[in-house]
Amino acid sequence: MPSLNYYVDVDDVLSETTRALARLANTRFGKAASFEAMTVFDLSISLGLDADEFPGFMAAAHEPDFLLALEPIHGARETLEDWRNRGIKISVVTGRPPECREPTQQWLEVQGFPFDELEFVDKYARFDDPRATTPADLVDRGYHAVIEDADSMAHYLALHTDAQVLLFDRPWNRESVAEASGAQRVHDWAEIRRSIPSPG
Repeated sequence: MPSLNYYVDVDDVLSETTRALARLANTRFGKAASFEAMTVFDLSISLGLDADEFPGFMAAAHEPDFLLALEPIHGARETLEDWRNRGIKISVVTGRPPECREPTQQWLEVQGFPFDELEFVDKYARFDDPRATTPADLVDRGYHAVIEDADSMAHYLALHTDAQVLLFDRPWNRESVAEASGAQRVHDWAEIRRSIPSPG
């Protein structure tokens, strides 16, 4: 029997990225945004950043020091360790720009996350590179489970793959089209472990 293959997103699934982004917007740009009020996926809207502020904010959000300082989400490392011990392939997939590969990989290793692959995917058509991996490229990867916080990606993978798609509950995905297409909302890593049947 081929190994199970689980897709695991990074930001707001393994790392508390958006909470840190809200703090960054406050300290560098004076924006008083709370995490629970960030009900729109577009950060410029959720954080109240104008067209002049947003490029500088995104540059700061992808600085290695910022990425390396992110807190891991409780229960994620232990779950991935258990999956690794069960022989499950762990495919870490992120929509970060490819130039963030080194600090992203370093963060995963420092935090003790086991993984077999780290792939940078142009999830939102933001990369200026026609060779970039796209969501369509993921359809034939044979994922058995997907854990995502971006409703658009969860929706796409629920429609186009046979994977069990879990939508990690966040303020920006409370109004979900992915759930209407079969994705299951989960609230923490304990619920993720309960939701995915153990192999064997």
